[in-house]
Amino acid sequence: MNDVTDNYLSASRYVKQTAQDHLILQTAKGLTPIGQIANPVFFDGRISRPDVAAAGLLSLVEIASKRYFNPAPTGIDMLDPIVTANGDRLRCEVFSACNGVYARLDLLGQIFNDAALGFGTTNIDINPPLSVALAGISMHDRLHLSVGPSQINFTTNDAHFVERKVKMPERWIRGLGETQSIATQFHLQAQLDAIEWRRFFHSLPTSGGSGAGASMWLTPTLNGFRATSKSTNGAISLAGAARLSALKNITHLIQSVNVYGPSTTSDTKAAASAWEFLLPGARLIIMLSPEPYRGFSGEGALLHALSQAQSDDALIINALLAWDANIHPQSLAEESQIPKERVLHALQLLAAHGQVGFDLHEQDYFHRQVPQVETRLEMNYPRLVAAKELIKNKSVSGVGARIRVLSDELTQWVGFANGTPSCTCIFWSKHRGSRGPCKHILAAQLYLETTI
Repeated sequence: MNDVTDNYLSASRYVKQTAQDHLILQTAKGLTPIGQIANPVFFDGRISRPDVAAAGLLSLVEIASKRYFNPAPTGIDMLDPIVTANGDRLRCEVFSACNGVYARLDLLGQIFNDAALGFGTTNIDINPPLSVALAGISMHDRLHLSVGPSQINFTTNDAHFVERKVKMPERWIRGLGETQSIATQFHLQAQLDAIEWRRFFHSLPTSGGSGAGASMWLTPTLNGFRATSKSTNGAISLAGAARLSALKNITHLIQSVNVYGPSTTSDTKAAASAWEFLLPGARLIIMLSPEPYRGFSGEGALLHALSQAQSDDALIINALLAWDANIHPQSLAEESQIPKERVLHALQLLAAHGQVGFDLHEQDYFHRQVPQVETRLEMNYPRLVAAKELIKNKSVSGVGARIRVLSDELTQWVGFANGTPSCTCIFWSKHRGSRGPCKHILAAQLYLETTI
């Protein structure tokens, strides 16, 4: 699978000075409103809470370098955050090495002083020496932050370039699409103040779960949570408590916590959850996959929407986006003259290409841009490709709630009892929709759309 690769101009660094320290974050090639730029500048000015920015970035670094399930050396260099400037904030996003944890640090406008934020998407370099330096930044430091290439004096003898490759794995792009799709199904389930959070965090067991820590279900109470081993109505899944361990870097800064998840019942076997930490001038959100061994890139949450999406709609909607921090589907529908349902499908298609994310706090989509790969959908969503091939080969037939699908010389039967799909194949029998629809259900849905 292809990765997007590029070089940094030089290494990010932290420069100690008498009057004011400088945190210089180098950018890779990025996409901006005026096109592709070798090393774009997104911000250059003072930051009012340097301790918050430093601790948040350290949390991202720890998550990106961790394989939580069956811990083992990753065999790869630390992967650098995707950073998007939306004009009023910087969003920094990473996945864990096992792909089961997604994290995003939103540095909001009030944390920046003296300069306007730019627009665009790139990677920022967070190297090991810089990580050590970040740990020493305090609230009382006067910090100048530069997000973009610093000035280099070519006339001195010490001037040099550090050519370190940036890798944006394709599974990160697939994970970005899956996490936003999952997030759109979440609702706010619990809120904790700082004291309640610290009490809960320090009580968490970290043993078990093949290195990811214990898994549990949490029922909100007046003073926090009650932990159980099985789901109940409205319970929150905490799959692998050790996957929240990176929060030790910011626990002292947390003002309050919002916890999001899907609707659950006593029959729910596994579920994802999202933990949002409100910090001074920033927010950090961590999303956990339904089970520690499951990576977000394989969840299949986007497949149904992708089968409904029209590429022409996506092209029109994409042209209307401009690194917006808040994307309202209804406004897009009015501006594009495309029905809202089709706009939502188009946004999911754009999300599959890494162009759109979802902000749980604001309950809105946001725009980012990553380098395009022409065969991305074919590489990342083989079930959808296989379903379309079944349609093309006329391997689907039937009417009503029972559809026959001839696949791999076997006949599978797809049913839609009470509107809920099911299939006789092994994949569906094993996962029951928890990993998205199988290729036979997708093919049946496509077939019904063309015959009704």
